[in-house]
Formats: sequence, structure tokens, C-alpha cells
Amino acid sequence: MTWVRQAKQYEAALINDLNQIVRIPSVLDPKTQTTQTPFGIDMIRALSKMEELANRDGFRYGRVDNMVTWIEFGPADALESLGILTHIDVVPAGDGWLRQPFNPEVLDGLYFGRGAADMKADLMSAYYALKMLADQGRILKRKVRLIIGTDEENGWRDMPRYLAQEGEPTMGFSPDGAFAVVNGEKAFQTVQLRFPSISEGPYILERFISGNRANVVPGEAKARINVPQGMLIAADFADFLEQYPFLEGNVQQVNETVRLTLFGVQAHGAYPADGKNAGTYLAHFLQQYPFGGDAQAFLDFLGTTVHQDIYAKNLGLAYRDQEMGALTLNIGVMRYSHRGQGSILLNFRYPQGINLQAIITQVQRHMGELAAEVTNVQAGMPPHLVVTDDELVSTLSEVYAAQTGQYLPPRTSNGGSYARLLKRGVAFGGQFPDVKVTSHQANEFTPVANLTRSMAIFAESIWRLCQ
Repeated sequence: MTWVRQAKQYEAALINDLNQIVRIPSVLDPKTQTTQTPFGIDMIRALSKMEELANRDGFRYGRVDNMVTWIEFGPADALESLGILTHIDVVPAGDGWLRQPFNPEVLDGLYFGRGAADMKADLMSAYYALKMLADQGRILKRKVRLIIGTDEENGWRDMPRYLAQEGEPTMGFSPDGAFAVVNGEKAFQTVQLRFPSISEGPYILERFISGNRANVVPGEAKARINVPQGMLIAADFADFLEQYPFLEGNVQQVNETVRLTLFGVQAHGAYPADGKNAGTYLAHFLQQYPFGGDAQAFLDFLGTTVHQDIYAKNLGLAYRDQEMGALTLNIGVMRYSHRGQGSILLNFRYPQGINLQAIITQVQRHMGELAAEVTNVQAGMPPHLVVTDDELVSTLSEVYAAQTGQYLPPRTSNGGSYARLLKRGVAFGGQFPDVKVTSHQANEFTPVANLTRSMAIFAESIWRLCQ
């Protein structure tokens, strides 16, 4: 019986366990953060559920600082190990869902729910790959650890803690990318612009809000403005929406106070071309009015300098490496408050050959009239590359080709997976090339058939790497 047919027998059980995980809204929750719940109570609930499954199925398991759970199979005393690095946290649901994001559903062969693509479904496919090997009584020479983090979508404070305490696996992969093998990952860094926000002129920008995470293309933007008496902008906004039919929005005006809401297309910030940034489009619309002071500089920067400029050409940062590809830019968070503080978060993904200081220098040179302080928000990650003739890369490539009948050469990704934390770590799955990318988007889904399809690939990969 083939790996695929063996895995298919687990489909119903896999979906049942996956449902339990997706129902837990494991989003970073500052309100319930304590020393015992470092990223919120729901993260602990999610880790506990995975440990419950591990106990049920007879695996060894443990937890590190309430941040990471590990589940182990194979000889405990093996000198070499294979790590499968995953995460159970997800981004906030956001708007635009046609169904409840944390109440998973299967419709027309598609599994819907937050985490269906990034990455609870792939976590469960990897877990069931271990379960199938264990059920078959397979004897491994290397031990395997499924390592489950809780801070991948935020500050990556979890996995470094695990590696410091438990050590680095001999090799590993993270099913948090795409098939076939992603042996290179670009650097990523978030840069913050902070500036005073005082609006002057006949039009006053009272407030502007768009985005919650630097690594997400904002799908919604809101603004509140004061306009001169007798001025109406509803017709202008209607014309704007007609010009850009992929946008939706509404406007409310009471006397001189106008509230605008614009809906774009939310997407993963690693691939900004997949989205329509509601924040920069709303700034682009508002530019036509005579705002003054910091408001005009804020709107000009968003509405012209970085608007629809995913390769950062207007910032003087158009750069491409032959092996790793081009630098990309996502404008993830935009804030403006009259007589307060404004901020913009720029999320860069870049290849080898360029560095953070060069990026900051170029941003400073191209801010126009925006009097902002430019800093990096948190420590980013350098570029990561594993050579193509490494056993890890070649074996995973061979397994994917054998099971799908299609060889895909190793490649570089804009995304960042935990695999980059390992000297010999690559991303491998679970996004198939024929499936729409819905990570971080509303109505996130994965085809049901791909749950066991991925499981079979992971199972054979583990088996071959541990012989």
C-alpha cells in the first residue's frame, strides 16, 4: 500500500483533532499574559490540547517555559535527531469572513478556519505522520521531535528559548512554507517611523488607523476628518471606489465631521502583491484635499511614496540577488492622531547583499516632509540558505517528486519559518503549488485532500531521513 493510501485512512481522525485545535483562538493576548501564560491563556490551552493528543497516542512529550511543546518519537538515546518545527499561534481573524474563523467548516472539499493554511492544518498533518509511523511500528535510527511554538506570528521569543534549553536538532524542516523544498529564506526586518501628528489647514485629519501587524497587508482602513462647512466628499469617495472596483467602503458625514472606512484585500505581508493595502489606498484618496502640517506629509508618504511600491523603488531600495530574488516591502501598520503621535511600520524582506543599515539610510532619505525618527522595531533575521546538495534538501526533493510525479527545484521564499533557526533547516510544505495562498487572509482554507496528501509526504520524508 502506498504512503498516500495509508495516510488517507486517517483523514476523519485527523480532521476531528484539527477541529479541536482550530476552535482555540490562539492569538497573542496581552490581556491574559502573565509569567505563567507568556503569550496569553489560549496559547496554553492549545499546547495542552496537543499534549493531550500525544498522551493518548503514546508519545513522549514535554514543555519549555509554557512557550513550546515537544512531542517525540524514535529512540530517546539516539545521538542524531530530526526536528519538525511548527507553531500553533495564528494572526487575528480580521474582517471579511463569510463564516466564523474559529468554528471550522468543510465546504465543497475545502477546510475553512483561521490556521487552515498557516499553520494548524500542517501541524496536524505532521503530527499524524508521526502517528502513522508509530502505529506501523517503524524503527527509526534518529529520534524525531515535533516542536510546537506559540510566538511565530509575533516576536519569535519561543523557539530560541527551546533551542537554548533542549539543543539544536541535527537537521530539520518546518512545514510552514511551500512544496517542494524552500532551502533559502530572505532576511526580514520591521522598521518603524515615529513622528508628531499635528494637522493644520482647512481640512483636519483627526485620526487614521490601518493594520494591526507588520507582517499582514491591511484589509481595512479608517479615517476621521473635519472638513470646511458645506463641503461634501461622498461623491468623491464614490468616484474613487468606481475607479478601483476591488475596493469597498463607506462614508458618514455629520456636519463637518466625516468618517471614512475602506476595505482592501488582506494578505500575508511576505507577499504584498497578493493583497490590496487599504491604508495606502485610503491615504491616496485623501491626498486630494488640502491638509496641512504633519497630516499632509503622512498622507503623501503613504499615498505616493510607498503606495503600490512593493519593491521599494521610491525608497531607493530596488535590489535583486540572482539566487534569492528581490527585496519587497509591506506597509503593515499606519497610525495618526491629531495632536498626538503618529507611526508607520514598514516590513522588509530582503536577500543577501543588502543590510538593515542600508535600508534605514534609504528610508531616511526618502521621507519627504515627514519628520520621522526611523528605527528598527525588533531584532530581525538575516538571510538563510542551505546548499542544494545537502542530504536534507536532496531527500525531501526526492520524496516530493516521487509522491506527486513532479520535480520542483529548491527555491528561496519571502516568508520566514522557524527552519532558519537551524544550521541545517529548510521549509517543506504544506502549501502546494496548485492551491491559492490564503495565509493571514479572511476565509483562510486548505483543500481537505491535502491534509493526508501532506501527511503522506511528511511520513515518508521522516522515514527516509531517519534510516
